[in-house]
Amino acid sequence: MYPGENAAMGQKNEARFRALMEKADYLTNISQTLSWDMRVMLPAGAAAYRGAEIGFLAGQLHALQTSEEMEELLLSLEADPPEDPVTRAMAAKARRTFDTLKRVPEDLYAACSAHTLRTEQLWPRARAESDYELIRPQLEQAFAYRRALAACWGFEDDPLTGLMDRWEAGDTRAEMDALFRELKAALVPLVQRLRDLPPPDRTPLLGDFPKAQQKALCRQVLTAVGFDFQRGRVDESAHPYTTFNHRGDVRITCRYFEDDFTRAVGSSLHEGGHAIYWQNIGEELAGTGLDQSASLALDESQARFLECMLGRSLPFWQWALPLAGRYFSGLAGTDPEAFWRGLNAFRPTPLRLEADELSYNLHILLRYELEKELFDGALSFRDLPDAWNERSASYLGVRPRSDGEGVLQDMHWFSGYIGYFQSYTLGNCYAAQFLEAMEKDLPDLFDRVRQGDFASVKAWNGAHIHRFGATRPARTILRDATGEDLNAGRYVRYLAEKYARVYGL
Repeated sequence: MYPGENAAMGQKNEARFRALMEKADYLTNISQTLSWDMRVMLPAGAAAYRGAEIGFLAGQLHALQTSEEMEELLLSLEADPPEDPVTRAMAAKARRTFDTLKRVPEDLYAACSAHTLRTEQLWPRARAESDYELIRPQLEQAFAYRRALAACWGFEDDPLTGLMDRWEAGDTRAEMDALFRELKAALVPLVQRLRDLPPPDRTPLLGDFPKAQQKALCRQVLTAVGFDFQRGRVDESAHPYTTFNHRGDVRITCRYFEDDFTRAVGSSLHEGGHAIYWQNIGEELAGTGLDQSASLALDESQARFLECMLGRSLPFWQWALPLAGRYFSGLAGTDPEAFWRGLNAFRPTPLRLEADELSYNLHILLRYELEKELFDGALSFRDLPDAWNERSASYLGVRPRSDGEGVLQDMHWFSGYIGYFQSYTLGNCYAAQFLEAMEKDLPDLFDRVRQGDFASVKAWNGAHIHRFGATRPARTILRDATGEDLNAGRYVRYLAEKYARVYGL
């Protein structure tokens, strides 16, 4: 074959590969849309059929991603690497997906996907009725499916590492054990110290906050921080979450409590952080399979950064509290600093979504340890609620009053996010490192936040994180943006300094 013919064949294979990846993208996004509909609008009687539909799509996607055509094209692209860096990154990602899925029988993959959707549909009822036994068999089966998947990937003896690696490439149980040991050693003494101090007054946060006004306030806050309502929407669900279909279709949900509007603001900022990331991935990556976050932990960093490091800061509430006062007259005259101290008070609670920043990581540690014990066989699923409650009492000083407040509070395990919870703590560590780097580049960062000007934040994150999508590994994005590898030191210092200010230490 002549050089010109080689080049023509290479271009043809690149075009075929991109077309195949676009089909995979369509299948993924159709499934995501059906999942969103299931969580937000689906009639209860349609749950089983919807699970079957999504299971079918999962099987179709699995077949495409592991097809002979895909293998042939990957071998061709690897033998003659494309000049275009995006196509090379697509091929590398598709290879990892191929090698991962090829080891999984199609019937196992489809059954696991369908089971996950059925279990997720049952979870709101189980939580509302605080009935763990209603869903325990499904949870046990979910872990069994994940164990089977990990075994297919070569992690039969260490399923948790195999699952963690799917969320953040290269993560290991040993690495996470070390990270949590460092955090536990630094944070537990601070928690014990704060327990002995009088907490800041939370009275400024309390009142009657009608849902309609909360929705309007959250919409205004989301618009200010950069969420594009022309390319996204907000709905209500039992557990806040974000659905990513395409940079032009990013949907988030919220939950509202009429005695505390800050919970809706916080969850809106959290999900908004995810959404703004996805809305600002490079447009040229659409349909490539790279128009997504580099990792789930990096994704969480953007949510935790916006929710906590900006959204729980004093400058943020110096701007947002007067805005909230336009919707809730009872906030008139409230001192922003007193409000900020109350918002950030160390306040042990059995509920992760209500946790202060300091105790939040103990909630994650609790879940991470219980996952390990379930996979190790040291804990049975029948004993899981009692173990959860004991760990909560030990770490947080508070025992759940019911399984709805305990083991059933999160949708994650029931939605297939098993081996995932450490991503929140990893995200916190990422976020603290990004904050320090951002402040070096933007010395007046919090002066801008105080004025309700978030454009520089969005621009910095867009330039250093968002635009790359999945073209680079998360750890590379972190290193390039901050000059550092992942570490817990910045996050520990951030928490220590913040709580010293909140408590006047």
